[in-house]
Amino acid sequence: MPQTLAQKVIPQNLFTPSHPLMSRVLEHRILTPLWRGPRNEVAHVVLSSPGLAYLPGQSIGVVPEGRDPRTGSLYKIRLYSVCSESRGDYGDWQTVSTVVVRHFWDDEKTGRKDIPGVCSKQLCDCGVGDIVRITGPSGKHFLLPPDFHQRDLIFVATGTGIAPYRGMLKELFNEAYEGHVFLFFGVKYADTILYDDEFRSYLSLPNFHYVTALSREDEKNPFPTELPTPDNRMYVHVRMWQNRTELSPSLARPDTLVYVCGMKGSEEGVAQVLDRIGDQTGDPGLSGRLKAERRFFVEVY
Repeated sequence: MPQTLAQKVIPQNLFTPSHPLMSRVLEHRILTPLWRGPRNEVAHVVLSSPGLAYLPGQSIGVVPEGRDPRTGSLYKIRLYSVCSESRGDYGDWQTVSTVVVRHFWDDEKTGRKDIPGVCSKQLCDCGVGDIVRITGPSGKHFLLPPDFHQRDLIFVATGTGIAPYRGMLKELFNEAYEGHVFLFFGVKYADTILYDDEFRSYLSLPNFHYVTALSREDEKNPFPTELPTPDNRMYVHVRMWQNRTELSPSLARPDTLVYVCGMKGSEEGVAQVLDRIGDQTGDPGLSGRLKAERRFFVEVY
């Protein structure tokens, strides 16, 4: 059954590891330049999803193929954020999309290094027609509220943490959204900005504000004393401080929501900037108040 942002019943665990959805890959495309190398490789995957209802901000699980050679047991599921609106990329309520970065890890016990992640390798290497076993959806806390239409929203993302906002933005602008939404997006390089063309297409709307931060380009942190960063790199929280004049009116509203998704630790810089803005506007301890009022949502890994 179709779900919308105003849906009061949040779909949960319609498919499980013991009874997964046998989903077919409908589309697979690499979003980053191949010359950036495997560690910067990100894939967009569209999967068939008959019977799977979900909301932007939820996750699906992927059951990797094979068994863990260390234990002989089946691999545990890996969670991936949904990056499509609830009707799916094709608008027919029959697909779900996710975005995955190719992952590598080191085994401290054996000394092996740069071991490909089982699930990310499967998804980055899959082709149209392949079968992927998925579970879910899961997640309740990183959703938009039913009364989103008039609220201002501040989205902060790093890397593949952009996933939930892609679906949220599509759905917001399909449902007569009247508030102001800010998207702050941090990546390493200009050619690794995921879905940049899609987000720039919203810039014709007066209530969409889009700011990127490139940590490995020539952009430098202009506030090295106030907001020190490693090697004076440009990060998303620095961009937020640069845009504090635009953010302040939204943060002064009693119903504005702040979302942070991406690399663990990014929420600390965001909270620091929120508090600095609060100090300037006569609202000290702003980040703590937002958390206490359940208006500051964090999804990091």
